[in-house]
Amino acid sequence: MNKRNESSPKFAPLSRNRTRFIGACVCAAVAVQAAPAHAQAVTDGDVTVVIPNHLALGNRIFDGSVTGLRDYLESIRTTNPQLYGQLAPDVANLEAQRTASRAVLVTGLVAGAASMLYAFAGQGSCQEPSLSDPHFAADSQAWGACNQHKIDMMALFGFLGVAAITAGAVGGYALAPSRSDLLEVVDKNNRLSPEPLRLQLGYDPSHQLAFAGATLAF
Repeated sequence: MNKRNESSPKFAPLSRNRTRFIGACVCAAVAVQAAPAHAQAVTDGDVTVVIPNHLALGNRIFDGSVTGLRDYLESIRTTNPQLYGQLAPDVANLEAQRTASRAVLVTGLVAGAASMLYAFAGQGSCQEPSLSDPHFAADSQAWGACNQHKIDMMALFGFLGVAAITAGAVGGYALAPSRSDLLEVVDKNNRLSPEPLRLQLGYDPSHQLAFAGATLAF
């Protein structure tokens, strides 16, 4: 007669599992965003192909990214200070865009993860009344209302968490420097310098991208 209802919801184990899952997703997303745009290795059947993605100046190679542009710029600081001074503001602007992009992404991820963590782990527990409770009917109704409130809060903060992560990802992508932004700096460099800076891209057999060893010079 005093046996408790075994069908009551179990929130704690579910919360721990979802919390670990959310944390793994956040870490993975940050790692992907923070990874530099180095040459990429892909597998075509049994053959691994390295896809070039870099800036070339004579025999010197730089990464095909904002970081690569900065490395190139620092390499000419003393040998060509005039060109350095003309390109430095443009590269600084790209670095500022990259910093803003990462800040928006991380803010969205942190806010989203915090919201989802609160949704699944921060709601506390509802006290189930015992069958010997003299106010069993009223306490059972309150227990049911408490559980419904928890479910509503989980749905609300879960949605807000997903929305924050999505907004951070979209905003970060929109603010990040694009390939055309890099090409504008390369183009400006080549208008001002007799030695062209080339953006070299390779062929990706997994996506059949038509870059087949292309070299873009301006």
